[in-house]
Amino acid sequence: MRTRLSLLSILVLVACQLAAAAPRQAARPTGDAALTPSESAVPGWKKVENLRVFSREDLYGYIDGGAELFLELGFDQLTLQKYRNGANEFAVEISRMTDPAAATGIYLMKCGKETRDPAFKERHTLNRHQLMFVRERYYVTINNLSGADRMAPGLLTFGGMVAAKLPADRLPAELEALPAQGLVAGSERVVRGPFSLQSLYTLGDGDILQLGGKIVGVAGTYKNATGPATTLILVNYPNAAAAKKAFINVQQNLDKYLEPVTTIATKLVFKDYESKFGVMSLTARQLELRLHLPTPPQ
Repeated sequence: MRTRLSLLSILVLVACQLAAAAPRQAARPTGDAALTPSESAVPGWKKVENLRVFSREDLYGYIDGGAELFLELGFDQLTLQKYRNGANEFAVEISRMTDPAAATGIYLMKCGKETRDPAFKERHTLNRHQLMFVRERYYVTINNLSGADRMAPGLLTFGGMVAAKLPADRLPAELEALPAQGLVAGSERVVRGPFSLQSLYTLGDGDILQLGGKIVGVAGTYKNATGPATTLILVNYPNAAAAKKAFINVQQNLDKYLEPVTTIATKLVFKDYESKFGVMSLTARQLELRLHLPTPPQ
């Protein structure tokens, strides 16, 4: 017995040493399984396939061609669970973003013209194929994979179950910087780098505003009674030095299709290929861009 115990101890010791010497792999994200509806939550609907979780590193394998925007705005992980009821199938996608600005930013980029249901209180848009909503730092989509008609009530049921498990809503304070007068409802955008900026305007190559996926810019479309719609972009930097550095970077690397008209220490006026004007102003630690102006500012 003594010999067998001694041999067993040696084997355990060797196993421990091999485990310690083996390279450690990064822990896989555990996902937000607790936020998905349970197996028996919706009568007639059963889970199909295993829960899947996508990290920053493997998001490209799931979102073809759109992962860059998620990553730039601030992505943590995506949890996917599918459900089936006869020939109907839903996919619940829960994207945990880094903060409310990131979640609201991706929602505003994806939602298009919002069509809402009065019974669903979260900010959302709904059609026969999908329910999409945002709450706190979560961006959620419930997809009707079968495309069947009259599935909106089921989408709302699943959405309500997910929303009930999410943290209390917290709207991004950054969007409050946009002036309310003249702002077109639903035109608000969050900008954190080149991909989110390019959807609004081509100012120059790369991260020309030097946001680095961390500094939050906000944008909106404005209408007035006397002229066409214009775009306003506001970026508050950590300090005046960072704002000035970004301002100089835009001056020096302005897109080749933009023609500088006036350049001074705190203001840049340029003309675009549609013969409309843009003006960038530097004030303390803020950059303000006004775009699509019909005439140059006085």
